Amino acid sequence: MYDAEIVVGPDVLKRALDEKDALRAKALLEGLYPAQILEYWPEFDPTQRLSILTILPPVDAAEVFSHLEEAEQAELLEILPPWRVKELLAELSLDDLADTIKAVEEENPAQAEALLQQLDPQTRAEVTELTEYDEDEAGGIMTSEYIAVRDSMRVEEVFRFLRRKAPDAEQIYVIYVVDDQQRLDGVLTLRDLIVADPKARVAEIMNPDVIFARDDIDQEEVAHLMADYNFTVLPVVDEQHKLVGIVTVDDVVDVIQDEATEDIYRLGAVESPELVYSQSNVWQLWSARVRWLVILIVAGSLTSTILQGFESVLAAMTALAFYVPVLIQTGGNTGSQGSTLIVRALALRDIGIRDWPHILRKELAVGLLMGVTLAALLSIKVLIDGQVALLPVIAISLALVVLVANITGAMLPLLLRKLKRDPALISSPLITTVTDVVGLLVYLSVARWLLHL
Repeated sequence: MYDAEIVVGPDVLKRALDEKDALRAKALLEGLYPAQILEYWPEFDPTQRLSILTILPPVDAAEVFSHLEEAEQAELLEILPPWRVKELLAELSLDDLADTIKAVEEENPAQAEALLQQLDPQTRAEVTELTEYDEDEAGGIMTSEYIAVRDSMRVEEVFRFLRRKAPDAEQIYVIYVVDDQQRLDGVLTLRDLIVADPKARVAEIMNPDVIFARDDIDQEEVAHLMADYNFTVLPVVDEQHKLVGIVTVDDVVDVIQDEATEDIYRLGAVESPELVYSQSNVWQLWSARVRWLVILIVAGSLTSTILQGFESVLAAMTALAFYVPVLIQTGGNTGSQGSTLIVRALALRDIGIRDWPHILRKELAVGLLMGVTLAALLSIKVLIDGQVALLPVIAISLALVVLVANITGAMLPLLLRKLKRDPALISSPLITTVTDVVGLLVYLSVARWLLHL
């Protein structure tokens, strides 16, 4: 197998597309996997993208299409040739098809209804059912293309059943057992079937202890379940314990990526978790960033109020101002470290809200040790500067600032989780701003107390 990335490359393909050389473009695309096309996708202009989706074989076109942003999918479905749209709808898996229909419906309900009418009645009913789930629920990422059998069936019957159903199934390696009411009763694998006696009944070889997800739980919980049990597929049931779908590992990878993106944006104080930089204009980028910056500048303005309140202290001892930057910067960095550790531990379910007393004790000890260590280091700088009179003020202030910042950074994510909010909302900029204000207040209060100003 040759290295398609070296042989083809985006520039050669772009040139063929610009020259309207369909045969050349088709030959070049045959040398690329869908993943490679997606890697090059941002380099193509809208006309070239349309041509690629038109030239590709239906299966590859559907694979590329399914990984595009929903807004772009809706736009492409409006301008693609009708015959290609029909082929895409036929090749897309049910969960991807449902996501596409929902995306189109947000922009153009009439077009979404027209797309649904192109589907056969059974597929249309299944897609409609999937679109009723919220996109961040287990039901919103599942597919109904699974294989289920009855416990009374013999192994040889199951194999005959698989030969008929396998072409339309999302996967055939894990098979679920349901009763006559479609309630989930057990699970077995293709390996179980292969090694079993052909005359054995499913009830004899199935595992009745099935790990499953409810269709209304958060998609992040689904990802945790699959990671905890090392599953590649997870069954989804409704409130009556009826099997309604499965979630496969490729869907979970997308969930993990989406959740990680959301957390990263929030840690950076960016309000829009669905922001795609390459597809966002100046106003969208401004809107996503300015809201939190407004809040932060209002909170940060408290520092000037504090400085005005301690004007007499600074006037009496001007040298105090020299150490303000290092104190508040150290406090901000300490708080950000603490919040990052706790947010990550919460995400991995390494800790929970009930652990807060243990976390508080641990972070008190850690904060005290870090405060003493950093205070000792800064004291050396104070002595070198010849500010001996300020040594107790600087040392005590820095130790307290680090201690308070560490506790603040660790406890705020737990408080947010208790309030059922995303702990990632305690972003590094917000923690930094809060600890700046607190640090300045502690520093100048200690100075007034010790220096009798």
